[in-house]
Amino acid sequence: MGHAVMTHTQNQPTVIHLNRLPRTTQDAYEYLMDKADQAADRLDLHAYAERHNEAIQLLGICPPDGGELARCTCTNCYCEAVFDAAKARTHMNGTVEFVQCETCADEHRLTGDE
Repeated sequence: MGHAVMTHTQNQPTVIHLNRLPRTTQDAYEYLMDKADQAADRLDLHAYAERHNEAIQLLGICPPDGGELARCTCTNCYCEAVFDAAKARTHMNGTVEFVQCETCADEHRLTGDE
């Protein structure tokens, strides 16, 4: 009798809502993203990628193909979703760029002309 080979799949979510996590986790995520932004400002792409990887591990989110996370800053619902940056929808409102997750973009897409 042969043995079946089974792989274990990761059941990690692809979207995490920060406002549903403990405050310490939210603060740690914010710290890592601030450090990632600082690395990007210095054009240190290695450090930028490392901070995103640390945030992925912290949140337990499924690693995006591109390795980069985005946070929904939708002012219509404040869902605070963290998700794959490649799926982000953005718009400008004056000089401020806002990011929407796929759900917000589908339910109440903003264009900056509101």
